[in-house]
Amino acid sequence: MLGIQPKQAILNEYAKYAHLLTCHIHTPKVPPPMARKVENADAFQQLINEYHERAYTVRLPDVTDITAQLSEFTRALEMVFEKPVGVVIFWSQAGAAAPVHHDEIDVIVLQITGSKRWFISQEPATLPNTWKGIGEGPPPLGAYSTYDVEPGDLLYVPRGTAHTVQSTSESIHLSIGFVPVTVRDSLNAVLDHLSDFDKTLRTDVGLRADNVASGQASQTIFEQVRLGLKKLSEQCQSDEFILQAMAKRRSRMIYELPKLKPNKNIASIHLKSKVKHTPLSIAQLIATPDILDWRQPKEQILIHPGAEQALRFILAKQEFTVVDIPGELGDDVKVALVMRFLSNGFLQIVE
Repeated sequence: MLGIQPKQAILNEYAKYAHLLTCHIHTPKVPPPMARKVENADAFQQLINEYHERAYTVRLPDVTDITAQLSEFTRALEMVFEKPVGVVIFWSQAGAAAPVHHDEIDVIVLQITGSKRWFISQEPATLPNTWKGIGEGPPPLGAYSTYDVEPGDLLYVPRGTAHTVQSTSESIHLSIGFVPVTVRDSLNAVLDHLSDFDKTLRTDVGLRADNVASGQASQTIFEQVRLGLKKLSEQCQSDEFILQAMAKRRSRMIYELPKLKPNKNIASIHLKSKVKHTPLSIAQLIATPDILDWRQPKEQILIHPGAEQALRFILAKQEFTVVDIPGELGDDVKVALVMRFLSNGFLQIVE
């Protein structure tokens, strides 16, 4: 995931990560060094050494795009789980340990170099929300199992599982975090869907404070909430309503992902040109009676309903020739459509 020289792959990104470093330690005895900008890879290594000399594990946040293969793996997870995926690198010296804790996200651990020993609670995962609970302190580890991981090993830790970890040698591992779609997410999705066409759900809660007593305002809130829940319950008797809501939720998720990199040299496209999806391509197509809504990372394209068959072909077919696009489209329209998706990074030319 980090190439054949993982350490160098990290150090080469000094300009991007050196000033963003964070750290952890089981029992701090001295404060950690300050993250700062550095001039080159050697200076980045020296900064990391300063953390290690004080027994801190170094944490590099948001490294999803540090290598192409890692970006492609996380994109695959995003397609499966229909949620954004984040990646953090942990770099430790032998003997470094973490405090007992649990994460609010599911974590896939990929051991890159060195070895670590994980102590993982045997209690069922509590599946917490992604925010800290009020008054929540460190969890007890209780009865636990021990796992020794080495390069190439994968460890899955469900959210809300108490654990700690100790490096048994110098170690680098990836922590790939995500939360699959939950029941709460689905309830939010159907509520969002209902509010798209029910204006009462978009009105302000309560009444104006300058013309009603506070007790009356509170009563209005109670009535609004109960009426909204009643409407939602009625709509959710329809399977189609729920399916539409979940499709919209996925569409919004895709739109929030980082923008795809556009292709520049597309002038030579013709009917016999062969194209394919770029490695990070992901999109959602929702058809309405009036328009086709295509969503990909940071881009929305609205297209005439007559192109639906062509768009569904482009979305489903990993590799194709322009002339093979189906539907009642002219050849010039097929070429123009492919050029549009080449220019926004969804497609690339097959050399």
